Amino acid sequence: MRNVRVAAVQAVSSAATWDEKWAGADVAHALTLLDRAAAGGADLACLPELYPLVGREELCARARALGIHVVAGLAEGRRESWRNTSAIIDPSGAVLYSQTKNYPTAGEVDGGVVPGDTFEVVETEVGRLGIVICADFAFFQDGVETSRREGADILLNPALWFALSEAFPHTVIGRHMEYSVPVVGVNLGRSSVTFRDSMFPPAGGYSTVCVPPPVTDLDQLWAWFCDKPGGIDSTEGFVFTLGAGEDILFVDIDIDAVRAFPGYYSTRSPERGQEAEAPARERVAASR
Repeated sequence: MRNVRVAAVQAVSSAATWDEKWAGADVAHALTLLDRAAAGGADLACLPELYPLVGREELCARARALGIHVVAGLAEGRRESWRNTSAIIDPSGAVLYSQTKNYPTAGEVDGGVVPGDTFEVVETEVGRLGIVICADFAFFQDGVETSRREGADILLNPALWFALSEAFPHTVIGRHMEYSVPVVGVNLGRSSVTFRDSMFPPAGGYSTVCVPPPVTDLDQLWAWFCDKPGGIDSTEGFVFTLGAGEDILFVDIDIDAVRAFPGYYSTRSPERGQEAEAPARERVAASR
């Protein structure tokens, strides 16, 4: 068993304007939250989209001091032309990779965000990580499909839902069921400070993590559905969700079990990320 403790850090921004965020209003608190994540035993701490926006050097130094992996929302570029990224920082304080948001919203584009054009899965000491940021995850297929095809052990979804945040868990759960990999959805928490650059009142929260059951074949999966804690309709031990405010969600993920998981509706070869649906269809037909 290769257990990884993931901390979904549902931070709350203290900034009231983009000027404040670019000036580093959230950096000090982001470091404090990473301290809390490490104190809770996290091997990997994931911050929301665009949080803290700046502070790359400080975040790298804190990851090194704490000896953990960090995923942080950072701007790359100048204020008038920049990329919305989530950077993977390893325990040495090095940035292994920065995943861009490839489908920024119209508001982001108006604010200078330049779209990215690639998705990659990164090999780390805690497993193979894929990152798909906010709308790239919820409304488009290529990011999650690339992550699955390239054998991601954990799919991270840093997000900033400016409305309808109670729908965020449903998106995470749906993608998890569809692609049969652990999904860590980390939304920005709901602030008491109204962001003056937005037309909407404060929203946020409901960060969600889904992890597949530790089974290795479809017979074990069928048994798990029937015998799981809380009964067949319960999501206990399967879906983990926070409320609206600032909080940290800790979830343990067994990477070896993830790689051995057969998938919910098809058998697969996890190491290669290849699907083999026909055998599953045959088993279902034979069981009727």
